[in-house]
Amino acid sequence: MKTALYEGKRKIKIVEKPDPIPEKNEVVIKVKHTGICGSDLEFYKTGLWPEKGILGHEIMGIIKELGSEVKKWKSGDRVTIDPALPCGRCYYCKKGGTNLCSGTEAIGLGRDGGFAEYIKVPERCIIKLPDAIPDKHGTVFDQIGTGLMALKKINFKIGDTAVVLGMGTIGLFLLQLLKISGASRIVVIEKNINRLEVAKRFNPDLALTKVNHPKIKRIVGRIGATHVFECSGSPQLVNAALDITCKDGNVIQIGLWDKPIEISITKYVMNQIRIQGIIGCSREDFEFAIELVAKKMIDPEPIITKIIPLDRIVEEGFESAISPNTSDIKILVAP
Repeated sequence: MKTALYEGKRKIKIVEKPDPIPEKNEVVIKVKHTGICGSDLEFYKTGLWPEKGILGHEIMGIIKELGSEVKKWKSGDRVTIDPALPCGRCYYCKKGGTNLCSGTEAIGLGRDGGFAEYIKVPERCIIKLPDAIPDKHGTVFDQIGTGLMALKKINFKIGDTAVVLGMGTIGLFLLQLLKISGASRIVVIEKNINRLEVAKRFNPDLALTKVNHPKIKRIVGRIGATHVFECSGSPQLVNAALDITCKDGNVIQIGLWDKPIEISITKYVMNQIRIQGIIGCSREDFEFAIELVAKKMIDPEPIITKIIPLDRIVEEGFESAISPNTSDIKILVAP
Protein backbone atom coordinates (compact mmCIF):
# COMPACT_ATOMS: atom_id res chain seq x y z
CA MET A 1 0.00 0.00 0.00
CA LYS A 2 1.00 3.63 -0.46
CA THR A 3 1.84 5.64 2.68
CA ALA A 4 3.17 9.09 3.63
CA LEU A 5 6.12 8.51 5.95
CA TYR A 6 7.05 11.29 8.40
CA GLU A 7 10.81 11.45 8.96
CA GLY A 8 11.21 14.65 10.97
CA LYS A 9 11.26 18.39 10.36
CA ARG A 10 9.88 19.22 6.88
CA LYS A 11 10.41 15.60 5.77
CA ILE A 12 7.54 13.45 4.50
CA LYS A 13 7.92 11.04 1.60
CA ILE A 14 5.61 8.63 -0.19
CA VAL A 15 6.68 5.02 0.36
CA GLU A 16 5.22 1.58 -0.24
CA LYS A 17 4.54 -0.67 2.75
CA PRO A 18 2.87 -4.09 3.01
CA ASP A 19 -0.91 -4.06 3.47
CA PRO A 20 -1.74 -4.48 7.17
CA ILE A 21 -3.03 -7.80 8.50
CA PRO A 22 -5.36 -7.59 11.52
CA GLU A 23 -4.64 -9.35 14.81
CA LYS A 24 -7.55 -11.17 16.45
CA ASN A 25 -9.05 -8.02 18.04
CA GLU A 26 -8.24 -5.60 15.23
CA VAL A 27 -9.87 -4.36 12.04
CA VAL A 28 -8.32 -3.14 8.79
CA ILE A 29 -9.87 0.06 7.43
CA LYS A 30 -9.79 1.32 3.85
CA VAL A 31 -9.07 4.97 4.54
CA LYS A 32 -11.38 7.40 2.71
CA HIS A 33 -10.38 10.65 4.40
CA THR A 34 -7.77 11.73 6.95
CA GLY A 35 -7.55 15.30 8.17
CA ILE A 36 -4.26 17.17 8.57
CA CYS A 37 -4.37 18.29 12.20
CA GLY A 38 -2.67 21.30 13.78
CA SER A 39 -0.48 18.93 15.80
CA ASP A 40 0.58 17.17 12.56
CA LEU A 41 1.57 20.57 11.18
CA GLU A 42 3.53 21.40 14.34
CA PHE A 43 5.47 18.12 14.09
CA TYR A 44 6.17 18.82 10.41
CA LYS A 45 7.32 22.42 10.99
CA THR A 46 9.50 21.76 14.01
CA GLY A 47 10.33 18.07 14.22
CA LEU A 48 8.70 18.15 17.67
CA TRP A 49 7.62 14.50 17.30
CA PRO A 50 10.95 12.64 17.31
CA GLU A 51 9.97 9.29 15.80
CA LYS A 52 9.54 8.22 12.19
CA GLY A 53 6.09 6.93 11.31
CA ILE A 54 2.77 7.54 9.60
CA LEU A 55 0.94 10.53 11.04
CA GLY A 56 -2.78 11.22 10.78
CA HIS A 57 -5.33 10.63 13.55
CA GLU A 58 -8.48 12.23 12.09
CA ILE A 59 -9.69 9.23 10.12
CA MET A 60 -12.84 8.02 8.39
CA GLY A 61 -13.07 4.87 6.30
CA ILE A 62 -14.71 1.56 5.42
CA ILE A 63 -14.02 -1.73 7.19
CA LYS A 64 -12.13 -4.05 4.84
CA GLU A 65 -11.06 -6.98 7.04
CA LEU A 66 -11.88 -8.27 10.53
CA GLY A 67 -9.72 -10.04 13.10
CA SER A 68 -10.87 -13.48 14.22
CA GLU A 69 -12.45 -12.25 17.47
CA VAL A 70 -14.26 -9.21 16.01
CA LYS A 71 -17.96 -10.12 15.88
CA LYS A 72 -19.97 -6.89 16.05
CA TRP A 73 -18.79 -5.41 12.76
CA LYS A 74 -18.82 -6.43 9.11
CA SER A 75 -16.90 -5.62 5.98
CA GLY A 76 -18.27 -2.46 4.37
CA ASP A 77 -19.31 -0.68 7.58
CA ARG A 78 -18.65 3.09 7.55
CA VAL A 79 -16.66 4.09 10.62
CA THR A 80 -14.76 6.90 12.22
CA ILE A 81 -11.79 6.27 14.49
CA ASP A 82 -11.19 7.49 18.03
CA PRO A 83 -7.38 7.59 17.96
CA ALA A 84 -6.87 7.37 21.73
CA LEU A 85 -5.42 4.17 23.18
CA PRO A 86 -5.75 4.67 26.96
CA CYS A 87 -4.37 1.84 29.09
CA GLY A 88 -7.29 1.87 31.53
CA ARG A 89 -4.94 1.07 34.43
CA CYS A 90 -2.89 4.17 35.19
CA TYR A 91 -3.75 6.90 37.74
CA TYR A 92 -5.27 9.18 35.11
CA CYS A 93 -7.38 6.53 33.41
CA LYS A 94 -8.79 5.44 36.78
CA LYS A 95 -9.78 9.05 37.48
CA GLY A 96 -11.54 9.33 34.12
CA GLY A 97 -8.81 11.44 32.51
CA THR A 98 -8.13 9.04 29.67
CA ASN A 99 -6.76 11.88 27.51
CA LEU A 100 -3.91 12.14 30.03
CA CYS A 101 -3.08 8.42 30.06
CA SER A 102 0.51 7.72 31.02
CA GLY A 103 0.89 5.61 27.87
CA THR A 104 2.40 7.57 24.98
CA GLU A 105 0.93 5.67 22.05
CA ALA A 106 -2.08 6.67 19.95
CA ILE A 107 -3.21 6.17 16.37
CA GLY A 108 -1.01 8.49 14.32
CA LEU A 109 1.38 8.99 17.24
CA GLY A 110 3.54 5.99 17.92
CA ARG A 111 1.20 3.70 16.01
CA ASP A 112 0.79 4.14 12.26
CA GLY A 113 -1.94 6.62 11.35
CA GLY A 114 -4.24 7.46 8.50
CA PHE A 115 -1.97 8.98 5.86
CA ALA A 116 -2.03 5.62 4.09
CA GLU A 117 -4.36 3.59 1.92
CA TYR A 118 -5.14 1.17 4.75
CA ILE A 119 -4.81 1.21 8.53
CA LYS A 120 -5.31 -1.42 11.19
CA VAL A 121 -6.71 -0.38 14.57
CA PRO A 122 -8.04 -2.11 17.68
CA GLU A 123 -11.77 -2.79 17.53
CA ARG A 124 -12.32 -0.48 20.52
CA CYS A 125 -11.21 2.51 18.43
CA ILE A 126 -13.94 2.30 15.78
CA ILE A 127 -17.31 4.03 16.00
CA LYS A 128 -20.14 3.69 13.50
CA LEU A 129 -20.64 6.78 11.36
CA PRO A 130 -24.33 7.74 11.21
CA ASP A 131 -25.92 7.84 7.75
CA ALA A 132 -26.72 11.52 8.31
CA ILE A 133 -23.01 12.38 8.24
CA PRO A 134 -21.26 12.46 4.84
CA ASP A 135 -17.87 10.81 4.49
CA LYS A 136 -15.84 14.01 4.46
CA HIS A 137 -17.41 15.17 7.74
CA GLY A 138 -16.35 11.93 9.43
CA THR A 139 -12.91 13.23 10.40
CA VAL A 140 -13.74 16.22 12.64
CA PHE A 141 -14.89 14.76 15.93
CA ASP A 142 -11.74 14.98 18.01
CA GLN A 143 -11.43 18.67 17.07
CA ILE A 144 -14.97 19.33 18.25
CA GLY A 145 -14.27 17.11 21.25
CA THR A 146 -11.29 19.27 22.22
CA GLY A 147 -13.63 22.26 22.43
CA LEU A 148 -16.09 20.24 24.51
CA MET A 149 -13.28 19.21 26.86
CA ALA A 150 -12.30 22.88 27.26
CA LEU A 151 -15.84 23.98 28.11
CA LYS A 152 -16.11 21.23 30.73
CA LYS A 153 -12.77 22.03 32.35
CA ILE A 154 -13.61 25.71 32.88
CA ASN A 155 -17.19 25.02 34.01
CA PHE A 156 -18.57 27.24 31.26
CA LYS A 157 -21.94 28.74 32.16
CA ILE A 158 -24.75 30.32 30.14
CA GLY A 159 -24.14 34.06 29.94
CA ASP A 160 -20.34 33.88 30.13
CA THR A 161 -18.35 35.97 27.66
CA ALA A 162 -15.57 34.63 25.46
CA VAL A 163 -12.71 35.68 23.19
CA VAL A 164 -11.25 33.12 20.78
CA LEU A 165 -7.75 33.79 19.47
CA GLY A 166 -7.14 31.92 16.22
CA MET A 167 -9.72 30.71 13.73
CA GLY A 168 -8.17 27.45 12.65
CA THR A 169 -10.21 24.28 12.82
CA ILE A 170 -10.48 24.09 16.61
CA GLY A 171 -11.18 27.82 16.92
CA LEU A 172 -14.00 27.65 14.38
CA PHE A 173 -15.60 24.64 16.04
CA LEU A 174 -15.19 26.28 19.43
CA LEU A 175 -16.99 29.36 18.12
CA GLN A 176 -19.94 27.17 17.15
CA LEU A 177 -19.89 25.39 20.52
CA LEU A 178 -19.89 28.72 22.37
CA LYS A 179 -22.93 29.83 20.36
CA ILE A 180 -24.97 26.75 21.22
CA SER A 181 -23.74 26.75 24.83
CA GLY A 182 -25.24 30.17 25.58
CA ALA A 183 -22.29 32.58 25.52
CA SER A 184 -23.67 36.10 25.86
CA ARG A 185 -20.87 37.75 23.83
CA ILE A 186 -18.19 36.24 21.58
CA VAL A 187 -15.20 38.00 20.03
CA VAL A 188 -12.92 36.22 17.54
CA ILE A 189 -9.47 37.31 16.38
CA GLU A 190 -7.68 35.99 13.30
CA LYS A 191 -5.10 37.75 11.12
CA ASN A 192 -5.78 35.51 8.11
CA ILE A 193 -8.61 37.22 6.21
CA ASN A 194 -9.86 34.01 4.59
CA ARG A 195 -10.31 32.32 7.95
CA LEU A 196 -11.89 35.41 9.47
CA GLU A 197 -14.49 35.47 6.69
CA VAL A 198 -15.40 31.86 7.45
CA ALA A 199 -15.70 32.76 11.14
CA LYS A 200 -18.15 35.54 10.30
CA ARG A 201 -20.52 32.93 8.84
CA PHE A 202 -21.06 31.70 12.41
CA ASN A 203 -22.04 35.20 13.61
CA PRO A 204 -19.65 36.21 16.39
CA ASP A 205 -20.45 39.55 18.01
CA LEU A 206 -17.13 40.98 16.83
CA ALA A 207 -14.49 39.71 14.39
CA LEU A 208 -11.04 41.37 14.37
CA THR A 209 -7.72 40.86 12.58
CA LYS A 210 -5.71 41.79 15.69
CA VAL A 211 -6.17 42.40 19.40
CA ASN A 212 -7.87 45.74 19.97
CA HIS A 213 -8.54 46.20 23.68
CA PRO A 214 -11.10 49.07 23.49
CA LYS A 215 -13.18 47.31 20.81
CA ILE A 216 -13.08 43.98 22.63
CA LYS A 217 -14.11 45.48 25.95
CA ARG A 218 -16.97 47.39 24.32
CA ILE A 219 -18.40 43.96 23.46
CA VAL A 220 -17.50 41.76 26.45
CA GLY A 221 -17.65 44.53 29.08
CA ARG A 222 -15.00 46.79 30.58
CA ILE A 223 -13.88 44.20 33.14
CA GLY A 224 -12.83 41.82 30.34
CA ALA A 225 -13.94 38.42 29.07
CA THR A 226 -14.81 35.53 31.37
CA HIS A 227 -12.81 33.15 29.18
CA VAL A 228 -10.09 33.67 26.56
CA PHE A 229 -9.30 30.65 24.37
CA GLU A 230 -5.82 30.72 22.80
CA CYS A 231 -6.10 28.46 19.75
CA SER A 232 -3.54 30.07 17.46
CA GLY A 233 -0.26 28.64 18.68
CA SER A 234 1.11 32.19 18.57
CA PRO A 235 3.31 32.83 21.64
CA GLN A 236 2.75 36.58 21.73
CA LEU A 237 -0.98 36.09 22.13
CA VAL A 238 -0.61 34.39 25.52
CA ASN A 239 0.34 37.66 27.19
CA ALA A 240 -2.25 39.52 25.13
CA ALA A 241 -4.85 37.14 26.56
CA LEU A 242 -4.02 38.36 30.08
CA ASP A 243 -5.05 41.90 29.20
CA ILE A 244 -8.50 40.92 27.92
CA THR A 245 -9.42 38.39 30.62
CA CYS A 246 -11.41 39.58 33.60
CA LYS A 247 -10.17 39.11 37.16
CA ASP A 248 -10.78 35.53 38.32
CA GLY A 249 -11.21 34.55 34.65
CA ASN A 250 -9.69 31.80 32.55
CA VAL A 251 -7.09 31.66 29.80
CA ILE A 252 -7.53 28.33 28.02
CA GLN A 253 -4.39 27.26 26.15
CA ILE A 254 -5.05 24.93 23.21
CA GLY A 255 -2.52 26.13 20.61
CA LEU A 256 0.96 24.56 20.55
CA TRP A 257 4.50 25.80 19.95
CA ASP A 258 7.91 24.26 20.47
CA LYS A 259 9.90 26.87 22.40
CA PRO A 260 9.65 28.46 25.88
CA ILE A 261 8.04 31.90 26.13
CA GLU A 262 8.01 34.68 28.71
CA ILE A 263 4.74 35.12 30.58
CA SER A 264 3.80 37.95 32.94
CA ILE A 265 3.28 35.94 36.12
CA THR A 266 2.47 39.12 38.08
CA LYS A 267 -0.66 39.68 35.98
CA TYR A 268 -1.78 36.12 36.59
CA VAL A 269 -1.29 36.46 40.34
CA MET A 270 -2.66 39.98 40.87
CA ASN A 271 -5.76 39.31 38.77
CA GLN A 272 -6.23 35.73 40.01
CA ILE A 273 -6.38 34.39 36.46
CA ARG A 274 -6.25 30.66 35.80
CA ILE A 275 -4.45 29.16 32.84
CA GLN A 276 -5.96 25.86 31.70
CA GLY A 277 -4.15 23.66 29.23
CA ILE A 278 -6.28 21.36 27.07
CA ILE A 279 -5.06 18.26 25.28
CA GLY A 280 -7.39 16.07 23.25
CA CYS A 281 -10.73 14.82 24.48
CA SER A 282 -12.45 11.89 26.14
CA ARG A 283 -14.42 9.15 24.39
CA GLU A 284 -17.55 10.79 25.78
CA ASP A 285 -16.62 14.09 24.11
CA PHE A 286 -15.82 12.31 20.84
CA GLU A 287 -19.18 10.53 20.74
CA PHE A 288 -21.09 13.69 21.69
CA ALA A 289 -19.33 15.51 18.84
CA ILE A 290 -20.67 12.87 16.42
CA GLU A 291 -24.17 13.51 17.76
CA LEU A 292 -23.83 17.28 17.34
CA VAL A 293 -22.78 16.91 13.69
CA ALA A 294 -25.47 14.30 12.95
CA LYS A 295 -28.11 16.68 14.36
CA LYS A 296 -26.64 19.55 12.32
CA MET A 297 -25.96 21.60 15.44
CA ILE A 298 -22.32 21.89 14.32
CA ASP A 299 -21.48 22.52 10.66
CA PRO A 300 -18.09 21.31 9.36
CA GLU A 301 -18.78 22.21 5.72
CA PRO A 302 -17.26 25.73 5.58
CA ILE A 303 -14.23 24.53 7.55
CA ILE A 304 -13.21 21.72 5.19
CA THR A 305 -11.62 23.69 2.38
CA LYS A 306 -9.74 21.12 0.30
CA ILE A 307 -9.45 17.38 -0.37
CA ILE A 308 -6.19 16.17 -1.91
CA PRO A 309 -4.70 12.81 -2.98
CA LEU A 310 -1.96 11.20 -0.88
CA ASP A 311 0.64 11.86 -3.60
CA ARG A 312 0.25 15.62 -3.07
CA ILE A 313 0.23 15.61 0.73
CA VAL A 314 3.42 17.68 1.04
CA GLU A 315 2.97 20.46 -1.53
CA GLU A 316 -0.82 20.87 -1.40
CA GLY A 317 -1.25 19.66 2.18
CA PHE A 318 1.42 20.43 4.74
CA GLU A 319 3.25 23.20 2.86
CA SER A 320 -0.01 24.87 1.88
CA ALA A 321 -1.37 24.70 5.42
CA ILE A 322 1.68 26.27 7.08
CA SER A 323 1.87 29.18 4.64
CA PRO A 324 1.00 32.43 6.49
CA ASN A 325 -1.35 33.49 3.69
CA THR A 326 -3.04 30.15 3.13
CA SER A 327 -6.68 30.15 2.10
CA ASP A 328 -7.10 26.67 3.57
CA ILE A 329 -8.41 25.69 6.98
CA LYS A 330 -8.99 21.93 7.18
CA ILE A 331 -7.29 19.91 4.46
CA LEU A 332 -8.36 16.30 4.01
CA VAL A 333 -6.20 13.64 2.40
CA ALA A 334 -7.99 10.97 0.34
CA PRO A 335 -5.52 8.06 -0.06
